[in-house]
Amino acid sequence: MDEIDFAILEHLTNNCRMHSTEIAGKLGVATSTIHKRIEKLRNSEVIKGFTIMIDPSSVGLNVTTYIGINIEPSKRISIINKLKNIDDILDIYELLEPYDILIKVRTFDIHSLKENVLYRLNNMDGVLDSSNLLTTKCHKEEACNILKR
Repeated sequence: MDEIDFAILEHLTNNCRMHSTEIAGKLGVATSTIHKRIEKLRNSEVIKGFTIMIDPSSVGLNVTTYIGINIEPSKRISIINKLKNIDDILDIYELLEPYDILIKVRTFDIHSLKENVLYRLNNMDGVLDSSNLLTTKCHKEEACNILKR
């Protein structure tokens, strides 16, 4: 990746609907160059998709919880695959400490958190224990931040 690729990513991160022609004009390159570069970034999975960010509370998703999970090492792949199938789980990370896995969950309310996630998690084979961090307010949330180099 070079400066142009990073500049394209910066523009698309700020506005994924920005047209290639506009990006080309800002960077002083041909529109076809931008198209080709974006396609190359998509094919190499640097760009995994184009999406929008919504205010979760505006659609009723009022509870964001981070859950640290300790697991039996031999069940790692199985547990991760099961977690991937729970719709309310947004992110899954493997950690060094203090947990084996950290997940980010967003639900409508505490009841749906318990029913859709915690109950399933606590009955999952190989889960040793878990700890919940229930958030109260988000001050900043971004998908990814591409800084100028």
